Amino acid sequence: MKTLKILCILFLSAAIISCSKKDDDGGGSAPEASFNATINGGSFGSNYSSRLGFYSTTTANGITIAVTDQNQNIIRFFLNETGGFDTVIKEIGNVDDNGFVTNVIIRDQEAMITYNSSEGQIVISENKSNPEIEGGRLISGNFDITAVVNTGETITMTGTFKNIAY
Repeated sequence: MKTLKILCILFLSAAIISCSKKDDDGGGSAPEASFNATINGGSFGSNYSSRLGFYSTTTANGITIAVTDQNQNIIRFFLNETGGFDTVIKEIGNVDDNGFVTNVIIRDQEAMITYNSSEGQIVISENKSNPEIEGGRLISGNFDITAVVNTGETITMTGTFKNIAY
């Protein structure tokens, strides 16, 4: 009887250990995402500092990154498939084979003005595996954008993004 109890305890111990969340299965946490931009001109004034509030991404046609900053302003990056998504420079206005355009839209929510990129580039400096999501990726880079509104008012936006999951 004593041997049976010991075997039961050993079996339960082995089962608990093998089901532990601490197993090293290669998973892990993704580094924290960040977005920082400086916008000059137009309704944003001088040296407006845009910081990440939250973001979302879609991959239906290239990669779309929608950032909402700390003041609810919205910045959307549309990255077409030209050159892929590894280390590459995405030129504003470039049209890929599917007819999709690399573009940036900047929305000042308070002034209710939307600026559309007219020139510039988005440089992808890193595209790595996301340890939290199987098949997921983390993208990082920087940008230098000039954008206009239909009245002709121009703004510039420079900055960086890091560890954006898609």
